[in-house]
Amino acid sequence: MLRSIQLVILTLVLMFFAAPPASAQQLMNVAVSRVEPGQAVIVVKTDVPTDVTIDYGTAPGVYTASVSAAGSARHELPLTGLPGSARVYYRLTVADSAAPATSFSYPEDSFSSFKAPGQPYSFMAVGDNRPSFSSPVLPAAAWIANVQMMADARPDLALHSGDVITAENTDTAALNEEKYDAFFGATSVLTRSVPLYMAAGNHEQLYTAVGMAGYLREFTLPEHNGPDAATRGELYYSFDHGDTHFVILCSEIPGQTGLVTGDQLVWLQDDLAANTRPWLVVVVHKPLFGESGALSHANDPWTNPASAVGQQNRADVIALFRQYGVDIVFEGHDHYYKRHVDSGIQYIVTGGGGSPLYSLPFMGPGDVIQASAFHHVRVDETAGSLAVSAIDTGGKTLESFTLGTPALGLSNADAYWASMSDYGSRQLSVDYTMDNHGEGDAENVEIIYAQATNGVFPLTTLPAPVGDLRKGGSGPVTMKYLVQPGVSSFQTTTYAVCDGLDGARHFFPGPPPGT
Repeated sequence: MLRSIQLVILTLVLMFFAAPPASAQQLMNVAVSRVEPGQAVIVVKTDVPTDVTIDYGTAPGVYTASVSAAGSARHELPLTGLPGSARVYYRLTVADSAAPATSFSYPEDSFSSFKAPGQPYSFMAVGDNRPSFSSPVLPAAAWIANVQMMADARPDLALHSGDVITAENTDTAALNEEKYDAFFGATSVLTRSVPLYMAAGNHEQLYTAVGMAGYLREFTLPEHNGPDAATRGELYYSFDHGDTHFVILCSEIPGQTGLVTGDQLVWLQDDLAANTRPWLVVVVHKPLFGESGALSHANDPWTNPASAVGQQNRADVIALFRQYGVDIVFEGHDHYYKRHVDSGIQYIVTGGGGSPLYSLPFMGPGDVIQASAFHHVRVDETAGSLAVSAIDTGGKTLESFTLGTPALGLSNADAYWASMSDYGSRQLSVDYTMDNHGEGDAENVEIIYAQATNGVFPLTTLPAPVGDLRKGGSGPVTMKYLVQPGVSSFQTTTYAVCDGLDGARHFFPGPPPGT
């Protein structure tokens, strides 16, 4: 933060496309894309050239505008004049261009328009759902479950850290398109109401002409304005939504595989420097803190200590993230969930989208948690907090935490003599409740200063550890005081300190006296 079963798959796909008559065209993809202030794009792809119309408005069944396109199997239809922070409802009508008199209107869908700063919302992050090598076309059953859970949650947008298909060097253009059609056939349950912002993975195979052409054909994404925008405009890019600036990087540019370098690195620094949103979220396929091991891509430049170029580039990218206050980096490539913290930045490997899972590596310095599970990550965003939850496909929360500034408070509940011995030695126990009423989680909470009036002397050894307090959480604290005979009341002054998840140190109610 800136601080100053194959059967299942076929059934679902058929359900999505079962509404039209048997003789009608087949929908291959419907995807909300590029949601921006006042506008959005809806991608419609069919198996034959079609004429399409989208009627839309901000109330169910009430359409105040429409947009049409004709004579193509893939359309990008701009929806304009959209109010901010609204639900946009739309109806899609499709006709075969060869028989335009016969058309079919699909059931109404909706999506969230652009959120301005100050408007809370939620987004999802997921990665690595590519099919197995033994069945490289049909989406994995785990992805079917995962994408349905995300769609049911109705987020404003979703981020993907790459590897949506299993491309191979021998793929023809037709086979590459078939793989993407299978992906969208399963994923349209999400994309028809939630924009999916992609970071390319290695299994999209951008280094082949077929792979690059397929990726650019199938996704409609924002474009950067750097010097290579004409050829790589949608491979890396950024956008704002609410109080968050999102940066999507590409670790798969041909000739720069496993790196963020050249024009992209220059653009990255400029983009981060120009950001004005309080939250910064980055997405990239390959992890910056990956572990070496048989299934953990030990030869990738950022992971391989013998790669001087890779290690220097890794250091350069990490330095930019630190300099400009990146909050979360979502990564993929390794098929599990893992969170690593470096300089207060949360590096989250969310590689459990549906691809075969990897065995877990050893935990290293900075690693917080890891889990071998199919999952996605949900983030609830406000101007002051990012509440993050990793959720597996069974609905279990693997972990949750909240980024934001904590705020500690202390209230006393009871004062008592804990024993006859304490009474005799005049050692009074006072139970307090320490609460965190701030915007983020607090770690390493300690009482660091205590004072009292009327000659009462604090006996508790300081610093006195309290532990970690989640946002909205509280915990007990007991302090002991030496109370002289005749004293019936006294006041205490107590100072506490904690760490935010961003690594910042916070003192309450401020720095203690004498510092």
